[in-house]
Amino acid sequence: MTQRPTIAPGVLAAVMSAVPERLQKRLDREPRAADNWTWQASGDEWKIAAGEETVLLPAATITDVTQVQCSCLLSPRCFHVLATLSVIEISGQEEDSTDSNEVTSSELQGSSALADLDSSEALTESQRQAADQMFDACAGILATGLRAAGSVLQSRLLRAIHECRSEGLHRAAAGGLRLMNNLRQLRDDDDRFSSEEAVRDLSDVFESCIRLTGSSRSFTESPGPAPSREWIGIARRSYEPFNSLKLHALFCEPILTRSGYSGVVTWLMADDGWIGTVSDVQPGDATRIPQAWQSGVSLAGLSISHRDLSQKCLLISKATRSIDGRLGGGESARAVTVDGKGWNAEPIAKRFAMPLSEQIRLIFAHGHASEFLKPAGTDLAFFTAVVLGYSRQELIVQDVESRAILRLAIAMDDDSAGFRSSLQMLSRAPGLTIRCVGRIDASTAGRLSLLAVASAEVKESAATESSNQRPALVLPSPLQVASIGLECVTRSQLSNAELQPVNVGFGIQNLSSDIEHDDSLERWLRAIIIGGRHAIPHALISTTVRDATRLKQNLRPVSASLLNNLTKSSQATSTELSGIRFASNPAILAQSWLAAASGARSYTSFLQSQRWLQLFSETS
Repeated sequence: MTQRPTIAPGVLAAVMSAVPERLQKRLDREPRAADNWTWQASGDEWKIAAGEETVLLPAATITDVTQVQCSCLLSPRCFHVLATLSVIEISGQEEDSTDSNEVTSSELQGSSALADLDSSEALTESQRQAADQMFDACAGILATGLRAAGSVLQSRLLRAIHECRSEGLHRAAAGGLRLMNNLRQLRDDDDRFSSEEAVRDLSDVFESCIRLTGSSRSFTESPGPAPSREWIGIARRSYEPFNSLKLHALFCEPILTRSGYSGVVTWLMADDGWIGTVSDVQPGDATRIPQAWQSGVSLAGLSISHRDLSQKCLLISKATRSIDGRLGGGESARAVTVDGKGWNAEPIAKRFAMPLSEQIRLIFAHGHASEFLKPAGTDLAFFTAVVLGYSRQELIVQDVESRAILRLAIAMDDDSAGFRSSLQMLSRAPGLTIRCVGRIDASTAGRLSLLAVASAEVKESAATESSNQRPALVLPSPLQVASIGLECVTRSQLSNAELQPVNVGFGIQNLSSDIEHDDSLERWLRAIIIGGRHAIPHALISTTVRDATRLKQNLRPVSASLLNNLTKSSQATSTELSGIRFASNPAILAQSWLAAASGARSYTSFLQSQRWLQLFSETS
């Protein structure tokens, strides 16, 4: 047993709020104290030696404080229990697990997934109170900042997560849990912490709460229209049944998440263009990726590895599928595999025939959809390209159809994956024409994460060299597609390749200056979420004013106004009759911060889409 137990947020909140204030302050000073204690798994429990005392935890999820015991007399209102529970992972059981492909018969009762998502019912009073509680908890953390948010604010957030779960507000609960994980990562100086993701997570929670309650409470107390299922969220992914599907394998991708999950996902495409996935992703580190790659697929009794499935055609009947592409099997589901045509299959060939510029437009059109409403593969691009060489750790290629220069980056920078070695090997063959599937980087025009490659036919009229001199990719039978994160491209698979990677000495061209991005608004958003309202002290107000003036001069008056309002909200105070000044209602800052975050997100999305499309217009 290597996995520590998890804890329900409501239980952790109860413990944190029950201990004396002096122990809360001690935990704020020593948040990882329990990591220095001895943890030992024994049967169905964990024993933690905390000096002269011993804490006992169950091996499963802790759902009640009575499941936790300590040998000291103050248990469970002791520092030993508090410190131990503060370092274990918070349970995310209400979120759909990524490794589950089986569904029970109870999940198939009632209307289809699409009908369920379209339904809208007015919130109950208790649900509105839970959403308000989540908004207030997150507003308090924003005003203080993630770095300074102590045990009291954390316990408020955990109670809000518990209440939202209990009331069925799954999206708000999941967002609150992500925010709590961001707080812990920053507190622990974890390299996985990302201020950009923290901004996205907090803005999603704020927007969910406001959408649920119908309005910002500062403006009106009257309830708004019934919220859609998109903002309520789902406890488990919804599946709908289908009679039969023929799915052509695309590739297999290694997975390694910041939250401690790893494995593989096999991507497939149906005859109508729908993209589905079969996954094996479970708690673990990068070492389990090869095991998942070689292990059997857990779907409708199928006996085949992900490695073999990524080269086959899947025939499946009487199974289920979700909106976001997950395949599930019921009791009567049956699946078999047959030899396929690889990327020459008709639906896949149609995607390669679509101009890359048109694919980019469709990708950005799906950019703001909720994760559980977004069809699988909406960020994948299919294109044929000619290898130019290597530059700045990226493979430089030219799209055959548009002649645009593209940068193919490493999808996962880990030694357990073969992305880096495959890209370096391909860079030894300038002039090589290959078909590629990659995931676009919406923040950087022209950059994609390369996921899989296959050989491509070259028209002799377009060739500058004779066929016997031109580099070629020859995959060994029965390999039709190389999932480069799992099966590296080797020297033996390339003909007429150089002995070393060919450095082209340049990156992608700089785009026109008329769409240069001033990120001052985003920088202040990140500063406030980390440092709270004090991230803009009085001494720096002149700096924000200059930033707002520059935004206005760059024809961004809305961004300038949002930054000015954000600055005013961070400085807002009230005065008691006694003359004592104190911080204003954190909700005011939260509303201004959310407005600025939403405006920045919309502008950035528009800017990046224009940059991508300009990349193709410059080569036309």
